[in-house]
Amino acid sequence: MQQDAPLTLLSTFDHYFPRLSPLLTLQAPGYEAWIAAATTGDGRFTLACADHGGKAVFTWQTAREGKGLNKQPLPPWALLPAGVIVRLCADGLNVDGFSAAILSGEKAAGPRIEMGLGAAVAAFIHDLHGRGYTQATLVGLLDAVRRERPYARIS
Repeated sequence: MQQDAPLTLLSTFDHYFPRLSPLLTLQAPGYEAWIAAATTGDGRFTLACADHGGKAVFTWQTAREGKGLNKQPLPPWALLPAGVIVRLCADGLNVDGFSAAILSGEKAAGPRIEMGLGAAVAAFIHDLHGRGYTQATLVGLLDAVRRERPYARIS
């Protein structure tokens, strides 16, 4: 990953969320993926992805269907992270909304990008709840989400 990834991440966070400050900034273990996020308490999840130049906004209810607040399908890069949020909320790791910048430093397109972004979101939620995690537990979670949520399957 580039050495300036944390700066790119924070710059992206600042661009999309100028009135917020990140509560946590971390790298997902085993992945070239980063997240900077702040809780919002409004029930909305907003993911801004520097790599894909886009933003996705959804609630856990709309994410169950793979859709955003506008009822349109979520962008492909946001599907697995959204599925992770749905799964963790169902498992009792509730978050009443957050805004996050996510970044993948993977050079080639492919499943590691989506897996990394999903792992970063999962790591953030686990940290928020003071729950420990490892790369293996995150991979297990991601695999479960891909099995349960057809829209979150990676091709």
